[in-house]
Amino acid sequence: MAGFSKIIAALAILAASVTAPLAQEPYMQGGRPMTLVMGTGPGGSYDLYGRLIATHLARFIPGNPTIIVEHMPGAAGAIAGNYIYGPAPQDGSKILLAHPLPLIEKLQSEGVRFESRKLQWLGAYDQISQMLAIWHTSPGKSLEELKAAPIVLGSMGRTHLSFQWATLLKSAIHAPFRVIPGFPTGGELNLAMERGEIAGWVVAWENISGGNAEWLRSKRVHIPVQFTLERMRELPDTPTLIELSQGEAREIAQFLASGTPHARALAVGPGVPRARVETLRTAFEAMVKDPAFLEEAAKRNLSITPRSAQEVQRLAERIVEASPEFIVRVKQASGGE
Repeated sequence: MAGFSKIIAALAILAASVTAPLAQEPYMQGGRPMTLVMGTGPGGSYDLYGRLIATHLARFIPGNPTIIVEHMPGAAGAIAGNYIYGPAPQDGSKILLAHPLPLIEKLQSEGVRFESRKLQWLGAYDQISQMLAIWHTSPGKSLEELKAAPIVLGSMGRTHLSFQWATLLKSAIHAPFRVIPGFPTGGELNLAMERGEIAGWVVAWENISGGNAEWLRSKRVHIPVQFTLERMRELPDTPTLIELSQGEAREIAQFLASGTPHARALAVGPGVPRARVETLRTAFEAMVKDPAFLEEAAKRNLSITPRSAQEVQRLAERIVEASPEFIVRVKQASGGE
């Protein structure tokens, strides 16, 4: 009878260990580090957010693993998206700091090997707010000047929002400026603007407010238009492209703007076990509410407007379900084809 009691006790201990929540165990065994992968180089707004998140997210993951930042630029973020979706370890050790992957999936003709709806989204910490920044020594600092100035704007690839937004603006206001693609990073675009090689480019707000705040204080950049769903509180007198567009052009601008939360989201690959995904989602939700995280973000002038994993998933599905006919028109209007 005593032996039977010992067996029952042993089974109870074993059951407790099997059913114990993952949150009570180290997330990565053996002290292995985790990696935050971003599809751009250092120096831009992604880098600013990435280093902030890498510092704070680990505090909410069981075992407090070290999180390092890895840059994987190329193809407007598709290379990093392909990596997380396919060859990356599917154990939760690799987290994607995403570009607007649903838009890239629909608008980029080649090189896309991921499916946005099958990625496991952790949530969005903000939405990318972009605007046209014009250097103070260049023409085009106002909408009226833009309509007449034959200036050159820089951008990344033709499927990158920096190119698409500028192309849509050119059509909306019938402007003579040219848009040159091919710059690999936001940091290099900033340097080209400072040197006078380009008049400006479509930049993320945090790239300026967080990384180059002095440009705003000294009025070294001017912002004639913003590419957001509605006017930012920091730019109440600056019109949006949606306001400047009519008919289908307005519908296209709204479609592109609907993908902006994915440009400030985190995701892991489709093969990561569900329990680990839930652990990361719980950690993300705790981080975006944490006073220390929010305080540091505010000090760096980085906006935090979180969305849940479920909401980000719904937005992804809405974009990828757009009809082929509409996508063709979007590509044509934004310069993709």
